[in-house]
Amino acid sequence: MEKLKLIVAIANHGQGESMRTALEGAGCAACFHLSGQGTAKAAWLEYLGLSDTRRDVLLAPCAAEKASAALDALRAALEPAHYFAATVSLSSIAGRNTYELLAKGGNAHG
Repeated sequence: MEKLKLIVAIANHGQGESMRTALEGAGCAACFHLSGQGTAKAAWLEYLGLSDTRRDVLLAPCAAEKASAALDALRAALEPAHYFAATVSLSSIAGRNTYELLAKGGNAHG
């Protein structure tokens, strides 16, 4: 079974579509777009150049070998905007059926 990583990307409100396009273009199977509200202290907001506390949050399962390229695509799409992105290994988190669904991508209900 192919190894997966979950890319978690957070940027200012309005950047979500650019993040989705970059991640899916780099081979991530699907992107889950969420809205968030920042809770960082004012000093951190100023340091990161984030004044609006509304955020776009994307969760994108991605094949482990494509994760680095996906992060590079995200960087290129958002430059010079400020954002945060990290990867988390999914191999020990998701159950087998969920893991296979995330690896294939697409929409499934039921």
